[in-house]
Amino acid sequence: MRSNGRKILCMVSGALLVFALLTTFAYADKEAILVGHVHSMSGAMSMYGISCATGGEIAIEEINAAGGVLGRPLKQITRDDMLSPEVGLREAKDLVINKKVHFLTGTISSAVGQAISQYAKEAKVLFIINISQSSRTTEELGHRYVFRIDTNAVPYFGYGPALALAEKWADKKVISLGFDYEMGHNGLRMFKEKYFELVPDAKIIDALWPPLGTTDFTPYITKMLVSGADCFFLSCVYGGGELAFTKQAWSFGLYDKMHAVQPCAGDVETWSKVKKGEPYPKGALATCRYPFWAIEDPRNKKFAEEHHKRVGFWPSYGGMNQYFIIYALKDAIEKAGTVETEKIIDVLKGMELNTFVGKVRIRECDNQAMMPTWYGIMDFTPDLPFPHITEVKALVGESAYHSCAQIKELRGK
Repeated sequence: MRSNGRKILCMVSGALLVFALLTTFAYADKEAILVGHVHSMSGAMSMYGISCATGGEIAIEEINAAGGVLGRPLKQITRDDMLSPEVGLREAKDLVINKKVHFLTGTISSAVGQAISQYAKEAKVLFIINISQSSRTTEELGHRYVFRIDTNAVPYFGYGPALALAEKWADKKVISLGFDYEMGHNGLRMFKEKYFELVPDAKIIDALWPPLGTTDFTPYITKMLVSGADCFFLSCVYGGGELAFTKQAWSFGLYDKMHAVQPCAGDVETWSKVKKGEPYPKGALATCRYPFWAIEDPRNKKFAEEHHKRVGFWPSYGGMNQYFIIYALKDAIEKAGTVETEKIIDVLKGMELNTFVGKVRIRECDNQAMMPTWYGIMDFTPDLPFPHITEVKALVGESAYHSCAQIKELRGK
């Protein structure tokens, strides 16, 4: 009797193994749905590219483990743009022409993003941005084939900081400092656009424009200290520039002498290696695109921990966005019943994404996802070993973005 039982068990096990192998082979034979991913995978911005690629891979592995999309596996092919529009454009073309990818995603540099966007328009291929912040890409330069599942510069560098400052301190005299390039000037323009509406008697008493790439901010900080300003606004100074500025401002005691508004200081990638007692934007109002420690959805915790396990650092907002992009493509393909570009675009326009940061709608007038922007006060807490935003609040919805009427006017110009 025992012998028969063993035989039956072996037969059942063997049948299940054969079935599993046949299913695997059948799945493997299906043509993969290819997602091209062009990003900065080397150099100073490589952390962002690595994070974005990792976020996409996590989503793809989850989806493929659950049976893929329309019975087909997803595959992501990543290329390095080296922060160069020429290189990024070359890699995007190769992915479409030679690798036959169905969709393009990626980019941190707005110049690279705009170069690929123009190609996507000409080639009629869908391109979804996961970081590049220039609002112009989906506003003045927007078209049917470019989408963005990320914030843009309006809520992050402009409207968000303006709303936060008006709510927290409503300072009347503000001095600004920004790198002297398009995003620096646009950041200040958008900040003033909203802040003067909320605090009409406020004024920018001076605007300082160090050249892009400046690392010695001493003469500018000296001007700030004697300006009589209540607050300084840092317009699009980030990464290494922000670290250098903050260290120097810290040594001059600037954070103790006036309020600080530092858009993007709340993003963990800049400060994740800073320890208590070291210079950081103490008490500054900062915006953040992904405060993983403040998001309660269990899917967020699972994603953040998996990302950290794979690459040894916490996910950037771009990693989160690429994760959402892959799921948005999955949902759109399943709803359309095809990978055909035009039908996928029709589904994505106006689509509501069910993400771990809440329901996010992709607006039809500019293909911009209405992603939340968070803000708070930079400080240390017992929960994390690095400075991060505390008293966290979220800016949600269209009020943080340019309206469709404003975009129509911008495109008309």
